[in-house]
Amino acid sequence: MRPARVLPQAQLFVCTNSRAASDPLTSGCGATGPAVFDAARALVNAQGRLRTHWVTRTGCLGQCPRTGCAVALWPSGEQWIEADTNDVAAMVARLCLTAPNRGEP
Repeated sequence: MRPARVLPQAQLFVCTNSRAASDPLTSGCGATGPAVFDAARALVNAQGRLRTHWVTRTGCLGQCPRTGCAVALWPSGEQWIEADTNDVAAMVARLCLTAPNRGEP
């Protein structure tokens, strides 16, 4: 194991975990997560920040909302649940407020 050479200034983790239709938590983040991920990544890309502010698909974040999806922000440790595409602009704004520079310029 060795340290990574490139680190983001901040990273948004969007749960896209799908659950079986019979699961008591319904579809979980699988129904909304992919659209939230795509919208967040597109917005960060439009701002020219993909190299320093990463948007990452992930599995379970331990918060399973019945609607929407779970999202976590690193390094602040913030987590949101029941997020949907209407929340993307606010999440990306929080992502882009995160400093200090930990990655490439």
